[in-house]
Amino acid sequence: MIGCYATGVFPRPKELVEATRAYERRKINDENLEKIFHKATLKIVQAQISANFSYVTDGMLKWQDLLRPFTEKLHGVRVGALARWFSNNTFYRKPVVVEEIRREKDITAEIVCFECLPKNVLWKAILPAPYTFAKLAENRFYRNDTELMFKFAEILKAEIKTLTKKGFSYIQLSDPALVYNPFKRPISKDTLIAVRDALETAIRGTAVRTCLQTFFGDFSQILPEALDFPVTDLGIDLYETKFEKLKEYKFGKGIALGLVDARNSLVEDENELVNVAKELIGQVYLLEKRDIFICPNCDLDFLPWERAEEKLMVAGNVAKRLKAELNIHG
Repeated sequence: MIGCYATGVFPRPKELVEATRAYERRKINDENLEKIFHKATLKIVQAQISANFSYVTDGMLKWQDLLRPFTEKLHGVRVGALARWFSNNTFYRKPVVVEEIRREKDITAEIVCFECLPKNVLWKAILPAPYTFAKLAENRFYRNDTELMFKFAEILKAEIKTLTKKGFSYIQLSDPALVYNPFKRPISKDTLIAVRDALETAIRGTAVRTCLQTFFGDFSQILPEALDFPVTDLGIDLYETKFEKLKEYKFGKGIALGLVDARNSLVEDENELVNVAKELIGQVYLLEKRDIFICPNCDLDFLPWERAEEKLMVAGNVAKRLKAELNIHG
């Protein structure tokens, strides 16, 4: 099948931005702010439906950053200082691990706008991958980052179980730290084996579809080991990845092609994206084609809402054209 979906946090529509500023100045109350969050979420969900997305998210409008819900709600973690979000002009609050981390209640399910998610479309949830959480946290308790990574993987397992019971069909684990490599240092095989095992801990027994979504770095540097990761799909930022290197490998699982650049306001040419996708699909698959998803290369919140909405349509249109031209359904 060929499908499409979003890969992260959405930008807040103008009316929500204005409302949050008014709330900070105490000009509106909690109830009114919540109504505007609800309205903005419905707007984002409708935009995904209009673009014929295979799975929809609620836009993650209440996520200040990918790690924040866990930073704020896990026992044993304190909210630390602002730190730069990779090579972007945005920031996140560093999780500071001061004692054994423990999940005392549902975390992500508490902030999902379930009433905004449609009943006739499949739902997708997005969580931080174990490696990225451990890499970005300040570890003051565990012996090393690997031990922290496995502890967080156990927490993710419980989160995924809850989200599955709530009705989610697809779980994305976002792992930018795994490929972000500004100094071009080789990633050790031992690291990749540990990442694989942590992912196995997180998703063992999971009945839903799963994806390890990478961005901000070259996916080819974690090949061929990534082909053995225990996920259904692998997500690739095609604006950071060496295209020719990808074509050296044959994939035995689905791929999420980050063809729409969420860090650039220029709207892509659909013809170019279709041609790139067809070339890559033809190279990395043998006779049997796997599931393919067209998506943004990372979170859309680097863009203003209006431009992000245009890019959703581009992803949807490219997926539609690929279905027709490759005669693939789904």
